[in-house]
Amino acid sequence: MELKSIVSSSELSAKDLFRKLSVVKNFEKIMPNNISKFDVLSSDSFIFGIKGMPIFQLKIIEKIESKKIILKSLESKIDFYLEGHIKEVNDKITQFHIEFKGQLNPMMEIMVKTPLQTFINDLSKNIANLN
Repeated sequence: MELKSIVSSSELSAKDLFRKLSVVKNFEKIMPNNISKFDVLSSDSFIFGIKGMPIFQLKIIEKIESKKIILKSLESKIDFYLEGHIKEVNDKITQFHIEFKGQLNPMMEIMVKTPLQTFINDLSKNIANLN
């Protein structure tokens, strides 16, 4: 299953947004309001929980300077990737969106599609919290 978030804008340059997203502690700032847990595990991994969902561990596995950051789920029943895409529009505006890519069985897909779409949309919208 693949999902794409809404595209949001930030007043940070692509380079600054990339730098902020490269620090895992900053992911807490873009989490939805219904977050129940957030802990940094290392310089490239963290765990988080959202009310009504299981706890997930994510690790940054790839960074492409000022363009993309890819996180992978670890120790989870759902194997997935979150790709944060950064696109500089001009020196004052940067666009950002997230893509979810995961292997789910059809029944699970039906159950989690709407909450996952809401989650990645919230992450994308909350990118403004990093300004």
